[in-house]
Amino acid sequence: MPSFYEQRMLRLFEQYELPDNARTLFQALEEFKTSRLDEASLGRLIRLSPSNRSALVNTMVKCANLMKEKPKEAKHCLSIITDCGEMLEIANKPPQELGFPGFMRLPPEIRNHIYDICANTYPTAPAIIPYPKKATCSCAPHEPPVREKFQKIDLALALTSKRTSTEFLTRFFHERFFHFPCTCEMNYHLTNNEMLRNTTIEIMFHWCGPKSDVAIRQLQEMKQLKMLSVVVSRSTTRHLTRREASIRNYFSAKRSNWLPDALGWDELICLRDLNDIRVEHINKRKGDRRTDDDRQSLENMLNAYCVRVPHANNNH
Repeated sequence: MPSFYEQRMLRLFEQYELPDNARTLFQALEEFKTSRLDEASLGRLIRLSPSNRSALVNTMVKCANLMKEKPKEAKHCLSIITDCGEMLEIANKPPQELGFPGFMRLPPEIRNHIYDICANTYPTAPAIIPYPKKATCSCAPHEPPVREKFQKIDLALALTSKRTSTEFLTRFFHERFFHFPCTCEMNYHLTNNEMLRNTTIEIMFHWCGPKSDVAIRQLQEMKQLKMLSVVVSRSTTRHLTRREASIRNYFSAKRSNWLPDALGWDELICLRDLNDIRVEHINKRKGDRRTDDDRQSLENMLNAYCVRVPHANNNH
């Protein structure tokens, strides 16, 4: 069966005086046969245009009459009639896509906007609070819903196709920031949620618990982390660094523990390349606060050590 380019070389469209849109359809059929055009697109090209469908029918009728008048042209006419019949058969097939077609074909900006709407993500959105608490430590959890209203996030899109789920969750973890009631809880989620560990850029945590050093060490491996909020309280120095704990075996206890004595200090001060780091007091209902001097001194030191310093442009 001759291809479209052979038909064009033989000038069959001019000899048989076929309509121009028929020639366009034969070219589209050739692209479909060579996998440059999918079946659905070819079907829509005919189904959505009455003139294109009419051109195929008229071409079949004209070629049938030519076969009667000029039997020598029967070979080419039969080939054209067969191609027209194949295109009409494709156009008559019911569409395979039901509902909204081609979601993943939308531009990434539109898909991200849809994901933000579904997850209720906006610039001033509140922190995500994992609830209920998963870690089995003795650290105090976030306040129960009786006092603090938790906003439940609908993650139904995460139960769709693998590609959509991955893209949606990546966007969700990247755009929202997470507040953990203790370092034990933070360590649990960073260990068991690879996507959270690899995509989130902002975290808030209460610095307390026996796993502070392990949890903060995980933050060092999160190269995409840009913003950090550290909540301090009297509980921060309940667990001490190994160095300080060993010193206490030989020296009398201090009247009060300093923040540099707290477990996780060595790991926290080694964080680098953050855009912003803040230190906050614990909510009064959740724990005993440290002094304002402690909070401000820690924030100053962390900003000096952990925050990225912009390079000055040297104009010569």
